[in-house]
Order: sequence, then structure tokens, then C-alpha cells
Amino acid sequence: MQSPPTPTLDVPIRSTLEAWLDDVRARPTPTVTLYLDVHAGEDPRAPAQRADAALRATDLVREEREAVLRHLNEVLRDASEGHLAYATGPGSAASGDVDPAWAFVRAAPPLPGGAVEAAVRHGRPWTAPIELLLATQAPVVATYADAKRARLFVADLGEVVEAASYVHALDPTGWRRYAEHATGMPGRPARGGSGSDAFAARTAAWTADFVRDVVAQVDAALRTRPGARLALVGDAPRVAQLEEALPPQARRAVLLRGTAPADPDLPPSTWEAPLLARIADARRREDDALVQRLAADGVVGVGPVLHALVDQELAVVAVPAHVDVDVVHCLDDGWLAEDELAARRVCPDGPVEWAPLKTFLLDAAKRGRADVRVVGGDAGRRLADAAGAVAGLPRSHAG
Repeated sequence: MQSPPTPTLDVPIRSTLEAWLDDVRARPTPTVTLYLDVHAGEDPRAPAQRADAALRATDLVREEREAVLRHLNEVLRDASEGHLAYATGPGSAASGDVDPAWAFVRAAPPLPGGAVEAAVRHGRPWTAPIELLLATQAPVVATYADAKRARLFVADLGEVVEAASYVHALDPTGWRRYAEHATGMPGRPARGGSGSDAFAARTAAWTADFVRDVVAQVDAALRTRPGARLALVGDAPRVAQLEEALPPQARRAVLLRGTAPADPDLPPSTWEAPLLARIADARRREDDALVQRLAADGVVGVGPVLHALVDQELAVVAVPAHVDVDVVHCLDDGWLAEDELAARRVCPDGPVEWAPLKTFLLDAAKRGRADVRVVGGDAGRRLADAAGAVAGLPRSHAG
């Protein structure tokens, strides 16, 4: 059987946000960076009013603030759901010297203060919320298969697309051979005995080959996006067959197993809401389990966690989505410390600055060979109550 093509895990929203980041990082200081909940509810003016209130809390003068708001009102005309990431120079909306950059995303970026409706900073481009969102919300490949076909969906950042579909085409020569009578008389269907047994065996073998071939393509796709997760959906026997065919690395990526969230004959739009709900539930369960492990075996507190990170002792660094804290950032080498005295341990002579932890957390975690988890919802609140702004899981307890 000819192998199906390897599906792509690219969803447009991820590429859009990556392009937004590239644009904003290259902008000069000062830059106005705004994250805005655009749900209007019953008042269509609500998003613009939220933005206005957030901008008034900055040091922008009235003329600059009004220039930003004028352009924001144009951007918001077609917005109906999700969140806006927006960046501009304070005078650019009026002068046209620098084009504002904006992108809409359904998933909520992790912002200090939690589910805030608007957050703005004026100064260095503020990209950490989108960087953390992209780094910690990996795509999920939902794989469905039955006796007739397989469908692959990719859920990413609140959107779902169908990446590939495969039809299980049995070998017609083989079917004809085993449809004839066991005596070999042409035109007489087999009604039992070795002929029908062989037919059933061949059908089962061909189906198993089909599932293995599809799984091979799924595995190849997962390898193109480190950290991607897998959802296996369908009837229980088929889900078990899919999982059994997975190589070990792909099996470890399984996030959830269950029935199909929608009729397998219906278009991708009918899968989106129920599939995203399943994924959100599965991620909440993983967050709950992580918080329990951190409570039992974790390193808590900014200083102990940052020290353990420098010593590469942590497998996971976890931060509540709604909490941030200022730390000392070593400008020469990028390490973080809880205060200036502690910073001299990792950058004895270099310049330092105070900055929010999440601004440089991804880089520090990469240096410390640790994964980053942003924990939201009730689990995030429990983490903040128990550990404050950050906690870490030691490698010795990460098995």
C-alpha cells in the first residue's frame, strides 16, 4: 500500500503570532504594547473603553494616547472574540512613521493579574505573554480511525484544522479471491470454512497495516514540532489499536483518549468546540497533577528555584499564569537572580537590571535545561498560594 503523505502541524494562528513577535522585537524603545480582551458583550464600545483605561495608567501624554486609540478603534471594528496583541510607537498611529502591529488569538496570553481585560506597557517591547503562550501551548494532533478511514485534526491556540484524511482502500484482488467459494468455483460466494476465515484474516491484517501506516505519518508529523501532543479518539478497540501501533516516543505524547467528539462524517467546524473542550479538560488534569507533585517534592520560592535552575537541577519550572515578580537580570549572560547580592553569584562583574521574571524565563529555563509550564485556572491559584511566583520540580522527582 502506498504511504499517505506526512501531514503538517502548521495552523495559521501560530505563524501569525510568530510573525508578530518578529516585528515587535525589532521595534525601537519606547513601544506601546497592549493585550486586550475583545469580547464586547452587550456593549460594542467595551473593548475600546478597556484599552483607554489601561492606556491612561501609562505615562503617555494625551495626544499620544488618543493617536493609539484612534487606530485601535479601526482594528477592533471586525473583532468579536479572543484577545488582541498590539504594538506601536506612541506617535505612529498619527504620523504613519511606524506601522502598528497586531494579531488576534483565541487563547488567552498569561498576563500579570490573571484574567485582566487589558494590560499595557510603555517602554521595551513586551513580548513575553505571546512567547510564553507559544512555548507552553503545544499543538495537539487528534487522530481518529475506523474500519473505513482516518482523520487527523490539529488543535492549536484555540483553533482546529483538519490536517489530513485517509481512505482505507482494500486490495480488490484480495477481496475477489476470498469472496469465492472455498472449493474455488467462480461466482459462488464463500459461506464458511477456510475461505471465509482467510477473508476475515486478510481484512484484519489489511486494516492493521492501514492503522500502522497512518500512525507512522502521525509520528513523523509529531517529530516536526517538539512538544506536540496526541489525542486518540474513536471506539475503544480502535483507540487501543492506534496506541499499540505508536512508537514509544509518540506514546509518551498522548494527552487524552476517548470517543470521537463529533460525528466522523461531519466537517472540521463541528469538531472544533467539543475537541477544544476535551483538550482543555485534559490539560487541567495535567496541571492538577503537576501542582500536587510540586507540593510534595517541589522547590518553591524565587531564590531557591533560580539557584536550582542555574545548577541545572530542575526538570520543570512552573509559574502561575496570573502572577509575575521582578527579579534581577544579568545583561551579559541572561541569568536571573532574586536580588542583586544573589546576582553576583552568576554574573560577578556584569551589569544587571530589575525586570519581570516572565520576560526572561524561557531563556533562563533553556540554559538550565528545564521545561516551562504556565499553570492557569484553579491549579494556578493553588500553585501561587503554595509557592508564590514560581516553583520547580527536581530531576530526581521527574521520572
